[in-house]
Amino acid sequence: MLGTHFIELPVAMPPMLPGMVGVNNTQYFALYYQGSKATWSNGRAMATFSYYAVYAPLIEHITLAIHLESYNLGSDDELPEHAILCDTVRHKMYVGAYKEIDYFLLQQHPHEPSQLTAQEFEEAVKAVESMTLEQMQRLGMFEMFGNTNPQARLATAELVQWLDQQITEELIQQYIQLANRGNWTAIMALDTLKRRISEAKEHQQQLENN
Repeated sequence: MLGTHFIELPVAMPPMLPGMVGVNNTQYFALYYQGSKATWSNGRAMATFSYYAVYAPLIEHITLAIHLESYNLGSDDELPEHAILCDTVRHKMYVGAYKEIDYFLLQQHPHEPSQLTAQEFEEAVKAVESMTLEQMQRLGMFEMFGNTNPQARLATAELVQWLDQQITEELIQQYIQLANRGNWTAIMALDTLKRRISEAKEHQQQLENN
């Protein structure tokens, strides 16, 4: 049963999100920031994924930014107090207390051992050994050196485009009202949206001139 204190976010889970962070074969997983890395966990396993290609574009997008403003998903200086819970079956996202979500995720595996078996360890080693440099780049494993992988950039664009389709006139008006009251998150989100619109217009103008 889903935690009673989890708040459903007003945007469906982007269908490409599990693949972008590297999650499979699990209904629920959590997203947060820990140890200077964007991190996912499902109660049994956890791993880092790309901050710039996935995490930041998701949580900073105008459809989500204001709804996550009051939650602490973790930072370089603080452990996460909250996390985003993703449901891959119902395609929903929730936000709630990190400890409660962590406990909830454990319930996905009530009859499974808490530690890796010898076979699972061997499979994990093989998975790392067989992973290509391109796959590692897509998961953000070399972001400290800059992620120039074209597939990762394309996946990010698809994520943002999908989120863009969830923008409504009502949402924009809500951001404008909050920005007029001095809300910094709303101001930054609107500024980012304005810059993206300007860049899109410039790009369209260049195409028309060529």
